Amino acid sequence: MARFSMILMVAVALAAFGTGELRAQEDAPPPAEAAADVPAEAPAEAEVAAEAPVEAEAATDVPAEPPAPVLGKNWRGQGHYLSWIKVLACWVAFLMWVYTTDWVSRDCLEIRLNYLRWNPVVFGVFLGFFVLVWWIPWFWLSYPLLMIALIAPLTSYIIYRNSQVMNNERVLTPEHIRFWLSVHLGKIGIKIESQRIDPLSKGPPVQLEAKGGEDERTDRANTLLARQSEGLLPAREILHDALSNRASALMLDYAQQAVGIRFMIDAVWHEREALERDYADPALETLKILCGLNVQDRQGRQQGTFTAEYQSINYDGTLASQGTKTGERVLLQWVDKKIRFDTLDELGMRDKMQEELQELINLRKGFVLLSAMPAAGLRTTADVVIHHTDRFTREFVAVEEESNRYEEIENCQVMTYNAGEGQSPASIFPKVFRFAPDVIICRDLVDGESVDMLCEEITEERLAISTVRAKDSAEALLRVLALDANPQQFAETISAATSQRLIRKLCEACKEAYAPTPQVLAQLGIPEGRVQAFYRPPQQPEEVCEECGGIGYVGRTAVFELLKVGDMVRKVLPTGPNLDVLRQAARKDGMRSLQEEGILLVAKGVTSLPELMRVLKQ
Repeated sequence: MARFSMILMVAVALAAFGTGELRAQEDAPPPAEAAADVPAEAPAEAEVAAEAPVEAEAATDVPAEPPAPVLGKNWRGQGHYLSWIKVLACWVAFLMWVYTTDWVSRDCLEIRLNYLRWNPVVFGVFLGFFVLVWWIPWFWLSYPLLMIALIAPLTSYIIYRNSQVMNNERVLTPEHIRFWLSVHLGKIGIKIESQRIDPLSKGPPVQLEAKGGEDERTDRANTLLARQSEGLLPAREILHDALSNRASALMLDYAQQAVGIRFMIDAVWHEREALERDYADPALETLKILCGLNVQDRQGRQQGTFTAEYQSINYDGTLASQGTKTGERVLLQWVDKKIRFDTLDELGMRDKMQEELQELINLRKGFVLLSAMPAAGLRTTADVVIHHTDRFTREFVAVEEESNRYEEIENCQVMTYNAGEGQSPASIFPKVFRFAPDVIICRDLVDGESVDMLCEEITEERLAISTVRAKDSAEALLRVLALDANPQQFAETISAATSQRLIRKLCEACKEAYAPTPQVLAQLGIPEGRVQAFYRPPQQPEEVCEECGGIGYVGRTAVFELLKVGDMVRKVLPTGPNLDVLRQAARKDGMRSLQEEGILLVAKGVTSLPELMRVLKQ
């Protein structure tokens, strides 16, 4: 808008300048031509003038009238008919308008006001009067009207926006002006005591906003109410402590005397020092206000959402509370909106396995099944795998449930079904098949009918990609059969299944090496002398590590298992085998188990043996 306004102003100014000069050329009197262009008078007239000297002398006492001007060819005036002082005044008003219009637009977005209403008001009113100025001949009238057109809409907006924000966020109030002067005059050495106090500038750099209301207006009201509560600062401090320690969740256990608190860091709970009730109760009240929950209800089950910002990262948070025998338990969880992983290498998959999986998803025909346990990163892995497919030369269609949508994928058409109305993927598969896509993505397999229809379509030169919750790849195959799918047809079409677990990585700053015993190496299937040392967190650290906070682990990586379906698995799968039989068949087809893949990470010093055992027991 500012650039458009600048261009418009230049065009109007040039047009006005040209109009003023043209009018000056038409209306200003031209100068007299040289005497040589005027014809000489007759000699007789000269003789008459000579014979009347007395009359001539008398005539000298009367001023002679100037000769009538004669227009010359291509004549131009002296110029300076356009008042540059007035033009400058209009230009200053225009610059003020550009700045204030841009500020109103940005301010509306920041405090969530209706910019579609206010932008036309502050933009259109001044623009109309600005054009009118050049047609009103009295500057003493036009310029005041122009300033009114600038100030009136801006004042209306400021009055309205000040009524929608907290006192410390209001503008052009005496406190705001004093604060502004103290900041800017302080840069040149003039000190003015500031009386403006911003509660959000105190405490940790965590900002909270409501999200659990019915609409944006309700969220804005809840945000203002929460900012005026006494528990805002404690709530921000508790969340800052959790976020700065890399926690993804925290749990508050309210008892009669104190409040227990635990942080979930890399999927493991860690106890923290208990909080006092006088400190934690107001914090919970503020968080419930942000989530649009009932503050007085400390026994019933409640759940709501909020947003937080920390270190320029936006987090979507959820709060769940439930009364207990001793008080109340509150669980806070959050996820950041930033995409962390772009490649399978970043997820932790070995190069060789990446090549094999890439070949599978590039096939023109087949069925690739991705699996993991809950909260083990299955959605992230599926996103990365799909992003690495060729969606430019092949046509993709994704089938999703309306209330469980996934990340939007470029060049992938999405069709949805409504499970609340009794629909399933099978309900819309006929419509999907009519498009004849090369690849069908159905992340949620909910019934055997959908699996059978998908397998039948795969026989028509189609590739299918799907996901399921399972502990390992073999169990993922049995989970699909448990949906009452046709085992023979499924065994003929399935190409591969993957599984994964998330495992913590040792802190590179403080991990310590130790020599494994021969018995341990034998149990792990590692030849003696192949590995000289394993690694683990420090057993007796002299000081707390700044990188991991004394935990010994920083971040997580994934352990992957890839089951490429071979003859042995295809042979036993239609017979309805138990899990052990299917795992043995998979090993005969060349699959490395999760344990074997994890031992490689232990041998490389990426993680520890106790951590691998903890993850495999899940």
